[in-house]
Amino acid sequence: MKLLQVVWNFPATVMQPFDMYYFYWPVREAVMRGWEAEVLTFQVQKTQPLKETIDGVVVQRCPANGRKGRPFSWAFIHALLTTDADIIHCHGYGEGRSEIALLIGRMRGIPVVFTPHFHVYPQKRVLRELYDYTVGRFMFNLNSSVVVFTEYTKRQLRTRGVRPKLMTVIPHVSRPEVFAAQADDQPLEQVLAQAGISGSPLILGVGQLIERKGWEYTVRCLPAILQQFPNAQLLIIGPSQPAEPAFRQRLLALAQELGVSQHLLIQQDNSPAFICAMYRAATLLTHPSFVESFGMVLLEAMTAGIPVVAHNGTGIPCIVDDGITGYTVDVRDVPAYTEALLRVLTDAEHAHMGEAGRQQALTRFSQGEVANQLFALYAQVLKRPRQQKRDMHAQAGAKVTVK
Repeated sequence: MKLLQVVWNFPATVMQPFDMYYFYWPVREAVMRGWEAEVLTFQVQKTQPLKETIDGVVVQRCPANGRKGRPFSWAFIHALLTTDADIIHCHGYGEGRSEIALLIGRMRGIPVVFTPHFHVYPQKRVLRELYDYTVGRFMFNLNSSVVVFTEYTKRQLRTRGVRPKLMTVIPHVSRPEVFAAQADDQPLEQVLAQAGISGSPLILGVGQLIERKGWEYTVRCLPAILQQFPNAQLLIIGPSQPAEPAFRQRLLALAQELGVSQHLLIQQDNSPAFICAMYRAATLLTHPSFVESFGMVLLEAMTAGIPVVAHNGTGIPCIVDDGITGYTVDVRDVPAYTEALLRVLTDAEHAHMGEAGRQQALTRFSQGEVANQLFALYAQVLKRPRQQKRDMHAQAGAKVTVK
């Protein structure tokens, strides 16, 4: 069997901690199960080779016409027409890449599995919603199967006319080995001192510095938290984004307005060692994001064994068990959000929530468990064309017998 995975980028660092591991593990699992595996992607950076083999996986990168990852590359279309595969798995939505792969795959008679990485935004996006209900709906229903990360996304796609029987919920995977490998790299006290972190308890947030991540609401909780914990500190680790370059300054200005500037620290150090150290040092993870189909940082915190306090919308409640591995609340209700944060901070037994999350990360979200689900789906999809042929032959035989 051969799996062809179509993605927008597949860097050489894809298997490293906190990188694009969600693209790496399915093809690596395929190789480990005796399959051939190939990745078809784009040359996002000129330094990337057009072809290489990473851990037994062939990576074919097509030159991208115009901006990075544009789908209308003749090299990409040629590769889809000529690359052998028993099954195609496409990632991404609304950019043309997966849609082209789907059309060519169906034309060639190859089953196509589609993972859309689909987001529903809180604000109205007229053109995007028009696409969802027309072209997007048609494309979804043309697939052999659609993989979504949470029941929330499944419900959202049903409202857009995607057939429920096509969809299967298969989550992301946890990586406990990452935290085990980084645990003793550098003394925690030394890392904290170098980063200027001296407050306790430490409230951690991980994610891009953009408005839809909801960081403003965590900052608004700080004055009440500091009344009970005068040395508390909020650390947000995340890069600024070109689309919202001023957001970092807006967040710092809000902290100054509220009188909590000394207790807010924003770090852009995304190195695995630093992130792992902060997960180890933190009392809890705050995740007030309004747009999450899954939320990888939730799974990272659970794997690290710390409780989560997060927004109660989109896909987050599908990951965080309210009252068991953390709390989910409407973060726009700042008093309720503050109360949930304080509940964890003041609970001497809050460690049981972290342990419950860690157990779920090691079982429900383990790579072995999730891989079994994915490859069972592949087997099901691959069986359908053969079953259809058998049914056709059986029908033909029945007609001959009647005559």
